[in-house]
Amino acid sequence: MWMPVHLSDHYYDPERDYCGLYVVAKIELPEFGPTTELLKIFDKKGIVLITITSHQKDLVAYDFVIVDLTGKKHLKKELEKEIKERFGKRLLLFECTDTGIPGFIYNMKGFPLVFNFSNAYLPMAALSTSAWKTLFEGLTKRFGSGGMVIMWFMGNDAGEGKAKVLLNLKGKLTNAERIKIALARLQSFGWGKFELVECDDRGKRVVIRVQDNFEDMLTKDLKGYQNSFLRGFLVGLTCTLFNKACRGVETKCINKGDPYCEFLIQ
Repeated sequence: MWMPVHLSDHYYDPERDYCGLYVVAKIELPEFGPTTELLKIFDKKGIVLITITSHQKDLVAYDFVIVDLTGKKHLKKELEKEIKERFGKRLLLFECTDTGIPGFIYNMKGFPLVFNFSNAYLPMAALSTSAWKTLFEGLTKRFGSGGMVIMWFMGNDAGEGKAKVLLNLKGKLTNAERIKIALARLQSFGWGKFELVECDDRGKRVVIRVQDNFEDMLTKDLKGYQNSFLRGFLVGLTCTLFNKACRGVETKCINKGDPYCEFLIQ
């Protein structure tokens, strides 16, 4: 069973009284876990927890929680008081957030968006699938097949850049292992579910299978569209890792009735 991973939750309902709490506190295990203590307080007061984002670093917990105080707004001051009393000197920061729009709440402290690779934080700038779809449609509408060429080169350059980063990773990694790390990143970014089916030591034949390919799913209504962006990325990645010219073709495609997309790079 696949588990959806939330980027950042936004809630809007003018009929509800949402409350966002940002709590930063020291961790003193096993006696005191800030996140656990917050959950205990909410349960004790019968407060509905909508979502919680928790991050820990250097024995400090950063928690942002959204609770529903509809019909219980009087508990807001009590909640603040109990948190401060129970946390005591461990509490480093406490804030109630307010967007200024009734019924609208999100993690106002949630910036920048980062991708964490072993505590190396890479800033991200995400696009929704609807934005990607608009981009694909716009390029093909304006430039026809030339739009797909543009997407290929964009993907190719991105793949080359990612390969250069992977080549600098510590340890004795094979290129097949580097490709697996790259595909894991793409899956984390929502591009699809990837599998390295085949990869020889010299990079003469690389086969990559993709289920739920985001590009394919978003362009199924565009007649004649090929998965140019992802194909370009995989070619750029492979070419740079093996330091040789490669050609990539899509041998299977969801939009052609196949159960998955499959790319052959050689």
